Amino acid sequence: MKTILIADDEPHVARVLRLVLENEGYQVHCVENGKEALDKYARLQPDVLIADIQMPILSGKELVSKVRDLPGGVDVPVIVMTSSLESRHKEWLSNMPSTRFVGKPVSPRELVTIINGFFPDSQPDAVSAAS
Repeated sequence: MKTILIADDEPHVARVLRLVLENEGYQVHCVENGKEALDKYARLQPDVLIADIQMPILSGKELVSKVRDLPGGVDVPVIVMTSSLESRHKEWLSNMPSTRFVGKPVSPRELVTIINGFFPDSQPDAVSAAS
């Protein structure tokens, strides 16, 4: 089963995304700031990282940069969420490998499509998610 780590300081956003992704068969972990996300990432080694750009303690941009510096971190697909994409974010995102952007409010269906696209040869196991 593929594992997803969601880092978002808006609990309602994380909750909706978690429900949708778990329903698709993914194992989902949520944290509320970048520092928690970095700590959890190091322990969990998720298959996908979803991060809001604007978070307390450690921003999504800082989080992704630190993850990319970890062993194997450059290959992990990352989805960055934000309600406003400033030109400085566009430039930063264009230089990050395996990184996609989604605007807030996030469309759960769009997110599922993007994540499923990261794993074209394997679909999540919905039976395992229900147990």
